[in-house]
Parts: sequence; structure tokens; C-alpha cells
Amino acid sequence: MRDGLTVDEIRRHIEALNEMEANRYSEIVDTRGAEPLFPAKEFPNIARYARRMLGHLEMAPRAVVVSENDLVSFGLARLFSALVGPWVTVRVFDNVPAAATFIEMTAASRE
Repeated sequence: MRDGLTVDEIRRHIEALNEMEANRYSEIVDTRGAEPLFPAKEFPNIARYARRMLGHLEMAPRAVVVSENDLVSFGLARLFSALVGPWVTVRVFDNVPAAATFIEMTAASRE
């Protein structure tokens, strides 16, 4: 992700996951170059929307990468992780190699 990120873009991504049946594939979302163009109070609405669209499906784990020194992004990603936690595993990392290791390990444990 780069530049500004809107709620509509997130919703379109969720819809694409549903349409492509990509729920079963793990995903690393690198947000280090993105800035949310919406207030944090929108995260519960986004999580509810994601659950309506994808909650009936088995979800592979996801990893979100945030900038190492950006505590706000880290906090927002953790908030989202907690909101969707009952039906999809989302972990937050500050580097891509750690996120990739998490995805690889969880994929291996599912086999």
C-alpha cells in the first residue's frame, strides 16, 4: 500500500478477497507507505463489513507490516487485529521477513 488509504479502498479489497475466493490464501499487507485517510473510529465498521463479507469462510492467516517507529499505525493495526480476531488471525509486524516467517509457519502447521 502506498500513499493515502480510504475506507472504500479497504472495502474493495475485502470484496476482491471474497470474489476471488482468496480467503484461503495467506496475505501480507505492507502498510509502511500508506496513511489512513479516515479516523480510527471507522475500524469497527470496517471489521464488521469484513465479517459480513468473509465471516462465513475459513480464513487463512494474515500479517500486517507497519513502520518500526510508527506507534499510531501499530496501534491501529493491533486494534483491527483484535476486532477481527474471533474469525481470522491477523498479526502485526514491523518487518516483512518476520511477517513472512509467521505466514510460512502457520501455513506449514495447517498442512
